[in-house]
Amino acid sequence: MKIRDALILTALFAASGCSSTADYSPPGTGGEGGAGGAGGAAGAAGAAVPSCGDSGGPVDPTALIDDMEATPPAILMEGGRNGAWWAGGDAVSPGASIVPNGDAPAEVIPGGGRCGSLHAMHVTGHGFTSWVQMSVSMRYGSADGGAPGLLPYDAHFRTGLTFWARIGDTSAAQVRLAVSDKFSRPEGGICDVTASTSATACYDNFGVDLTPISKAWTQYRIPFAGLGQRNFGLKEPSVDTSSIYTIEFDFYPNEIFDFWLDDISFY
Repeated sequence: MKIRDALILTALFAASGCSSTADYSPPGTGGEGGAGGAGGAAGAAGAAVPSCGDSGGPVDPTALIDDMEATPPAILMEGGRNGAWWAGGDAVSPGASIVPNGDAPAEVIPGGGRCGSLHAMHVTGHGFTSWVQMSVSMRYGSADGGAPGLLPYDAHFRTGLTFWARIGDTSAAQVRLAVSDKFSRPEGGICDVTASTSATACYDNFGVDLTPISKAWTQYRIPFAGLGQRNFGLKEPSVDTSSIYTIEFDFYPNEIFDFWLDDISFY
């Protein structure tokens, strides 16, 4: 996500409803964390420039994953993708709550929108002690005549992800972007979802903490090379972008979260 620096720019952002852009450089591998944690490596910010970003969208229209202007949970059917948005958390946290819970449609952006965008993904919640997230799948269907489920998507020719995001007034400023692949998802048939040791465990996705993240809309531009694992599961040198299953926004356990996301795209 993009990062703003300076009180003068903050005043400009408040007036325009938009914030600046932050570029992330490779941080290396994230710190060790539990299977349900939302920790990860923090990225380095580039220079802040007050802007609404590229209003023309990606040069390659198939790079756009979702602009959120169609409110059902399905993403844009571009570039062979047919996934959908989902939100949920662990089932072992009494009193925990997340809205939406399950299929996640976009919402109207309060105050007339953001830089011409009228809808965005929005998720709120609290009380989860293991894991909680909002995610988007890339492909869904049947492979080799089997039962329908998540399928991998080949994005090896892409460099990274760009999107806009912000948090609400009461939200913890802790959100982790993560990308799952054939090595971290059980659907890939490589990791072991029942493993009790870190050598083969699933869900150790490559990711990065969105640091800082604020109440101002900020554009992030994050290269796949800047993502790291949390070191609790099957280890790989880098995310396999030829087999992406999901893009996830993880929230830390025991935190209140109120998160908005808009205009997510490959680049």
